[in-house]
Amino acid sequence: MWEDFAEYIYNYCNDIINKKNKIGAINKININEKLRDFNFEFNIQNANYNNLNNQKDKYSCKIVEIAIGKFFGVSNYIIKNFKSNNINFLATDINPAKENILLDDIKNPNMDIYSDADLIYSIRPPQELQPYIGNIVNNTSADLIIKPLFNEDLNLGLDMKLVNYKKAAFYQKKNI
Repeated sequence: MWEDFAEYIYNYCNDIINKKNKIGAINKININEKLRDFNFEFNIQNANYNNLNNQKDKYSCKIVEIAIGKFFGVSNYIIKNFKSNNINFLATDINPAKENILLDDIKNPNMDIYSDADLIYSIRPPQELQPYIGNIVNNTSADLIIKPLFNEDLNLGLDMKLVNYKKAAFYQKKNI
């Protein structure tokens, strides 16, 4: 089940990267048309065009796992299998179990960690912490995925959609 959950996150991030690439391509076309319209010198056109062509490789997806605790199954799977695919992964916890986990108290979060995230997720967050996760997501443009305990209700105050992906079931909120 955890590999299915990690695979969903990977596919989700690839979709985000593809959307960014399409937007970048549209912007590149619009800018090139404007350059032609304003009759800029060839050197300026060429320099801007080359910079825009190189942007394609710069698009990435930033994932933040909140309250990772001591369960690293999903994060290890993501890092091991998908590290070369423009996915930037961060994990946070109030009591980091590893040195590569960022210290963050979600009751008083460091929003710099989350500000440019594309996806925030949490696995089995305690109900008393869920409203704080909701507050973080409401102050970012990130999408949210929550995998609650088997028999636990969500306490987020957000409109979440149940997703069944292979053997994994979780809730998702897309910020559009």
